[in-house]
Amino acid sequence: MTREQRAAYESSPSAKLNLSRLLAQAETLQPGMTRLIRAMMTDTSLPPLEREIIILAVLHLDRGAYEWAQHLQVAAAMDIDDATVAAIADDRFADPAFTDRERALLAFTRQTVRTVRVDPPVFDAVAAFYDDRQIVEAIHVIGIYMLIVRVSEVAELEIDAVHGAEVWKHAAANS
Repeated sequence: MTREQRAAYESSPSAKLNLSRLLAQAETLQPGMTRLIRAMMTDTSLPPLEREIIILAVLHLDRGAYEWAQHLQVAAAMDIDDATVAAIADDRFADPAFTDRERALLAFTRQTVRTVRVDPPVFDAVAAFYDDRQIVEAIHVIGIYMLIVRVSEVAELEIDAVHGAEVWKHAAANS
């Protein structure tokens, strides 16, 4: 590890994860990715619970096992109930466990992940609840997690430890 990587490893729970060490292999991209992820974690106008629902949906749709394990812990720490997580895991995005706002967000997330383009009725439904900034932030969250899933799944990354909640709490405390 470089001196900077060692300092991060010793001070941040995220740096201890296999995923962080894997992402650090792209040493010129990793600093920018770290800033992007930190901004997503701490500086968006999306409500945190809804951001987490987006993340869980992306991880389910793209079968991101490594991050799913981390985010089950994040969801529990955020008091997202088991019924909500189960509905996402079972691909029941229209489930009564969700509010109309969350169902619109989940339909938007599904189309963004699956087809890239979003049909006008799905876009109109999400736009009824979210402003332009929040919609673009949602697209960023979706894209960030699609990238992370691809990196971790192509690398067949082993789940080394689950520190998801600790990582998010550390980011919030240091923002």
